Amino acid sequence: MKHEEVRLLLERLGALWRRQRRERVPVAGLSQSAVRLLAAVNRLGGATRPARPTQPARLADETQMTSSNVAATLRELEAAGLVARDRDESDARRVNVSLTPAGADLVARNRGLREAWLAAAIDDLLTEREQRVLAEASDLLGRLAAYEPPR
Repeated sequence: MKHEEVRLLLERLGALWRRQRRERVPVAGLSQSAVRLLAAVNRLGGATRPARPTQPARLADETQMTSSNVAATLRELEAAGLVARDRDESDARRVNVSLTPAGADLVARNRGLREAWLAAAIDDLLTEREQRVLAEASDLLGRLAAYEPPR
């Protein structure tokens, strides 16, 4: 793929990602950072208690937030009843973060609204053939996202 085509692909993926972010429904009483962090807890496995707990440091890496911002935002989410923080049973210095049922419901509702917008756009704008091409491209994008260059 030519560099210009790669640049154009990234530009268009970025535009779609930004549009999806605009489709995110504002949540009364929560900052955008809190909504973003809530989604990260879900994405990193914190939706299933106690399996695959997520730690604040991993959340900071995932969201590119500072550890102090993550800590403050986790306090906000915990006060709203959307996340739970528990000490790790094997290492009391570690804190595990997971979604509460209310947090999982909020993430699912927000995701559902964004997915509904995208599904409607796909149905309205793309032919059946284009929809199949897009589904195939989705598989390719997943492979690209998982790529680790040889060392």
